Amino acid sequence: MLLAAVLCGCSREVRIDSEPAGRTVLVYMIASDLDSWLAQNIEDMKQTATAKNLNGGHLVVFYSANAHSAELFELREGSGGQVTRHHIRDYADASAISASTMRQVVRDVVDLYPSASYGMILSSHGTAWLPADVSPALRAFGDEDGRRMEMSELAAGLPDGLFDFLVFDACSMAAVECVYELRGKARRIMASPSETMRYGIPYHTVVPLLFTRGEARLDEAARRFYLFYHDEYDEAPFANIAVVRTAELEELALVTREIIAGYGGRTAAIFTPPLPDWQLLSHWTGSPTGLYDFADVMSRMATVEQYVRLSLCLNRAVEASFTTEYTYCTEGRRTVRIDRFSGLSVYPLQSHLASLNARYMQLQWYSDVYQ
Repeated sequence: MLLAAVLCGCSREVRIDSEPAGRTVLVYMIASDLDSWLAQNIEDMKQTATAKNLNGGHLVVFYSANAHSAELFELREGSGGQVTRHHIRDYADASAISASTMRQVVRDVVDLYPSASYGMILSSHGTAWLPADVSPALRAFGDEDGRRMEMSELAAGLPDGLFDFLVFDACSMAAVECVYELRGKARRIMASPSETMRYGIPYHTVVPLLFTRGEARLDEAARRFYLFYHDEYDEAPFANIAVVRTAELEELALVTREIIAGYGGRTAAIFTPPLPDWQLLSHWTGSPTGLYDFADVMSRMATVEQYVRLSLCLNRAVEASFTTEYTYCTEGRRTVRIDRFSGLSVYPLQSHLASLNARYMQLQWYSDVYQ
């Protein structure tokens, strides 16, 4: 019934490839107040999405302007050598922050573009795992007419095992809680543990790296993201980024569990403000808490031997990470110096945030690390 309802709300242009493409990348964009910036991102993609650069693959964009208007289109090179938009279908009254809509869009792309490999870019607002009902400033992922997608809904919207990679063009989604929740969704995840500047990913340099034969070159894509902000984007020269191999995250959770148990367990790991001088990576206006560097927080609880093992696990899990000297936090509109950077952030349980702690306990990371 759900499938019928979605299809009835669409105008469909049938386009099915008879032979599997090398790779199809779906860009899932939720505009909110980022519409002008996402329009620039699409123009940047058009600069570089040539047939040669896509290497026999397809770059497909789902663009949601609001809860009542969304379009699926392909960016591809025409006969004159110019890359243009090719309309596939419209989605009427299909909320982009609905897990069912996201799954339907993914199914449609898989049906229309049989491929040997799939990747997905998720582009919108983000506030890591933090739930929207705790503060109106938080949105987990996406923002549509004031409604947000929670971490559990995002996980439900992504099929297991389909994607070779996920790329988040959104703030703060390289939280250890997020990548752990999504570890079954893709083999690798590229995301920032900090607030991403509104320009987002420099797609004009990154797109070809997502279509290389074999594994996509996410390590180089992360480096170019960093270099763009470090060398070119003088308006806001802040960039932190990491590439995570999700198969290594369960071992990381095991070592973290041992550290917390040795520290005194989950009761001892509930901290009382003022917090120690931990490395802050994210803090949004109106948020009741910041997020801190994962390795730095764990180093305060681990023995020397435990921290050595944790570092080895992190080196396997985080295959690449880059950081500028400072990061930007919208809370207080301040810049924060980066002295310690592992590529992942973490939320430390705090005694004065009982409702937030209760929501944290619903995450897989909490179940596997604290219980």
